[in-house]
Amino acid sequence: MRAYVTTVGTSPEAVFNPLWYLAEVHGWVPDEVYLLWNEKVTDRLEKARGLIERLSKAYKAGINVIADETTLFTEEDPVEFREKALNTIKSLKSLGYEVVVDITPGRKFMSALLLGAALAGGADEVTYLHLQDWTRYVGRLLFEVPMVKQRLFSTEELTGKRGQIKPGGRRKESPGKFPVRREHLMALLDSLYIDGEKSLIVKTREAPLGTVRLDEEAEYRIPARINLNDELHGDFSIFRQALIAGGIAPFENWDDLISLIKTLRASGRPLYVGFDTNALLLRAFSRILGEERLRERGNLIVDFVYSDEATREVGAIANSKLPYDRELGDFSNQPTPRARLGALGLVELDAMRNLGAERADSRETFHGDTKITLDYKAFAEEKDANVVVLTADDMAYSQMKALMGSGLVPFKLEARLEPGKTYSGSWEALRDTLYTLAVVLGEIWAGRYKLTGVWKGKGSSDWSNELVYLSGFEYGRIFKVLK
Repeated sequence: MRAYVTTVGTSPEAVFNPLWYLAEVHGWVPDEVYLLWNEKVTDRLEKARGLIERLSKAYKAGINVIADETTLFTEEDPVEFREKALNTIKSLKSLGYEVVVDITPGRKFMSALLLGAALAGGADEVTYLHLQDWTRYVGRLLFEVPMVKQRLFSTEELTGKRGQIKPGGRRKESPGKFPVRREHLMALLDSLYIDGEKSLIVKTREAPLGTVRLDEEAEYRIPARINLNDELHGDFSIFRQALIAGGIAPFENWDDLISLIKTLRASGRPLYVGFDTNALLLRAFSRILGEERLRERGNLIVDFVYSDEATREVGAIANSKLPYDRELGDFSNQPTPRARLGALGLVELDAMRNLGAERADSRETFHGDTKITLDYKAFAEEKDANVVVLTADDMAYSQMKALMGSGLVPFKLEARLEPGKTYSGSWEALRDTLYTLAVVLGEIWAGRYKLTGVWKGKGSSDWSNELVYLSGFEYGRIFKVLK
């Protein structure tokens, strides 16, 4: 029998993640989990219990969670805590259990006392899951965080003494096909990294699209020549926009935008950020939303506004389909590559509205860039506000620049994509880039795994939930835990 002993602190994920690491990476799954807790963390205890139950079902393990009067302690009484921990460990060892004690969650004194109790009680192994950039990733589950940011320390690394357990290897299941949300594609990158596959080729059916390397940062190398030009997957221009939309190809003047926004905010006037059609297709809103430098106390320092004309244009772009043609297979009567970019823009707009973004409509009879410019100019004047309008289009920028003033502040995003060049970025940027490549090109292969972004019957909810299908994956149990 195997037992796992830990304490419950303010983060249920810190309770659960080391256990999940042992189960998934080392193949060590306990029969029983003992949670040392106090009445101040009752709600966290229940969430941790729920996560362990999900793990138990996904891994078909039948894990029994014990968190009752025998493991209850008073936080203000460190001696009681140590005695509870020591007695629990000794009792389990006397019954012949293999015992792992994890000291990751809880306050520092709990970790120190629990380590002492583990050593004194004869625990077979002590673990600690170290998380880099913990303020960024606190509250995330193990496979929502880049694996390069996590390390499970063992008894030998913590104390210099070798532990007694010999964990097995990672268990593969029959390859399957799974619906996966964009943010959960981190599990794919983490799994590749765990398995030592730190380099892989990204391609369509015929055309290589680049080489990925997983290190402290993610790297994406674009081939010197890209043979991509068909109605199914699009051309180099579509590929370029998909890479930029994903984030691995950076906006070169992004730091200038951050500085501009902070300067305008210091003026005291209300501050909004708006987007033209191309900026929406390139997911510039998502970039702003994920920019930590534009947050204070966790809140964004800007509000959002969207142009009525930009909304109309994005909708028109998304409403274009390939013909009915048996030779097109699953792509028959599905959105064109350009329309898939438009669908990304529609998702951006929906996300903006859900955050309370305001609508700008000048009621002018113009169309295109002129109407978009007038929409934002009228909004800035009506609100007596500064409106920074992001665009990636030269003509649109020229229109806005000609009419700037009264709060209209155009900003042109600069992004170049050079064949043969390697781009570095976060694992999150690579995750999102694999997503945008899959949905815009329709399908890609990331190493031996296939990502499908277009299928018959894909509806608006699938787009808004940012779903793709991952095929050939041998660790589908991960997604059962992530849900």
